[in-house]
Amino acid sequence: MKYFWAIVSLIIAAAIQGNWPSWMTIFGAKPDLVLIILITYALSADPDFGAIMGFFAGLIQGSIVGLSLGSFIVTRTITGFLAGLVHRRLFSENPIVPTSTAIWLTLVCEGMFLLANPQPDFGYVVRTLAGECIYNALVSLLLYLFLRHLDTSRKIRLANSRL
Repeated sequence: MKYFWAIVSLIIAAAIQGNWPSWMTIFGAKPDLVLIILITYALSADPDFGAIMGFFAGLIQGSIVGLSLGSFIVTRTITGFLAGLVHRRLFSENPIVPTSTAIWLTLVCEGMFLLANPQPDFGYVVRTLAGECIYNALVSLLLYLFLRHLDTSRKIRLANSRL
């Protein structure tokens, strides 16, 4: 059942990402919401779950784009696995951890994708990647704070129900 809601979240993120307004960009980049959802789920689970979620994230994203399906699947699977490893090694309640993790995992994921699919205009790619890293970090921070608020509210309700 945990895979069901995670995959539904990836599909919703892909739908929102596909309809993201073009005027809401940073250095010409839009946030990679599918990657953010993948990182968020994988940070809260083990590497196996992260890799499986990465496979589905790559499948969804590659299917929507219609190009480089294999590259999307491989890069997202590795990214999900790495995010699961981060959970085992570094995860804490500090909001800096998921934010900085979103930055370096975006760099790793997109770097691997660029190795498989080289682009002719390297300056544009670097600018876009910098914007995507900034966007992913900001959205990850907001998502982390929102999820932490929901978890705290749930714990308070649970504690009040015991009284």
